[in-house]
Amino acid sequence: MEHVISALAANDIRDLYIVVGYQKERVMDYFEDGLDFGVKITYLEQNELLGTAHALRKAEGYVDDDFLVVNGDNLIDARAVKELVAAKGENVILAALRQHSGDYGVLMVQQERVKAIIEKPGRPCSGIINTGAYKFSPSIFEDLRYTPISERGSYELTQTLSQMIADGRGVVPVISKGIWSDAIFAWDLLNANNLALGMKDQIVSGEVEVGAVIKGPVGVGRGSIIRSGSYLIGPICIGEDCDIGPSVTILPSTSIGDSVRIGSHSEVRNSIIMSDARIGSASIISDSVIGASCSLGDQLVIETGPSVVDLEDAFERAEFGAIFADDVTLESRVLASPGTVVGTGARIGSGASIRGWIERESRVVS
Repeated sequence: MEHVISALAANDIRDLYIVVGYQKERVMDYFEDGLDFGVKITYLEQNELLGTAHALRKAEGYVDDDFLVVNGDNLIDARAVKELVAAKGENVILAALRQHSGDYGVLMVQQERVKAIIEKPGRPCSGIINTGAYKFSPSIFEDLRYTPISERGSYELTQTLSQMIADGRGVVPVISKGIWSDAIFAWDLLNANNLALGMKDQIVSGEVEVGAVIKGPVGVGRGSIIRSGSYLIGPICIGEDCDIGPSVTILPSTSIGDSVRIGSHSEVRNSIIMSDARIGSASIISDSVIGASCSLGDQLVIETGPSVVDLEDAFERAEFGAIFADDVTLESRVLASPGTVVGTGARIGSGASIRGWIERESRVVS
């Protein structure tokens, strides 16, 4: 959301209405009134999660001119916002070209107009996808009142647009050349993280000891220390009050939260390490997401590669190392196979080899 807000502010869009519901306190505590982010935020509460059309109706009465709608859980850059602002028409969809569009709404376009929206066709295909970012005039609120209810019992903005198209109303696509990324599954965060690192200037505010080597764009937050013998190649972002090393290797596309500890002779690449995590010595972590407050013992090895993940009602092909939810504890010498997903609060004993889906609060012994 902070990247989204920065992209809006860069285009001089500063009056923001954020619809909150689930975990609203975390969002409101972080952004407060928005002044620290160069914007003014008004929060609108959606007490029942009844869909995107229902959420947008919360803004009725607050806008009296053309306005943008963007998702807080999609990554978007200033260029994409600029393209949307500049697009002609009252009802505009920001679109993107994707080779694999089966998990998104696909736009059928003729003569620079959207003729149909096909929701998540599910089959591998190339096409023009709906990013979920829009420009509307205030007249959209009249259309929202007649949004049909979906099979899931919700009111979705794509249904509103489909009805408008069926009625002969003009809906215009603008295919973006900017950055847009979604995170459907936890491992999709790795791609979004890679893009986000390229959108942010990196500043070294912490301490870098003599003998540590930093190359490329590397950010080090206040109170953090990079100990001697460590080798960092950006893009990397390290938060505040971290203790890295000595002799730790951190390779590109890695983000590390606040108060993280990484023991000596460990290597981390293309990964997200969330705040308050502890990683032992001589560990190798690749293409992985490590949740907040995880405690990972010495000599952990996370392998990476293609895998098939069981999602209960479907199987998803993916390529990543492991996903550890918050508060996972691993003792020493654990080996995680590609595609491992570990639930919150799980405990993994020394010498264990883990793979597949490990339920929350599980106990695994070797």
